[in-house]
Amino acid sequence: MEMLNCVMCGHPCHCKGVGTYVNTNQCMVLNCNCINCIHAVGVEEETMAKKIVKWVWNIIKWPFKKAHEWLTNSLPK
Repeated sequence: MEMLNCVMCGHPCHCKGVGTYVNTNQCMVLNCNCINCIHAVGVEEETMAKKIVKWVWNIIKWPFKKAHEWLTNSLPK
């Protein structure tokens, strides 16, 4: 999972389940006064959407890939 950084302090944060404390949005750096990390909106959602699309595409193309391998292997050498 991609680490999110706070826009205010620039430190890594726990936002949206990132890091070891999944239910907070606090800065991961000790002695930082940033209690509520603010990060660029949509970073994690965009990454997750890309992963889902890639997963679906891999499922769709798998039978065609196997058929291509089967046909290629059946050709005389």
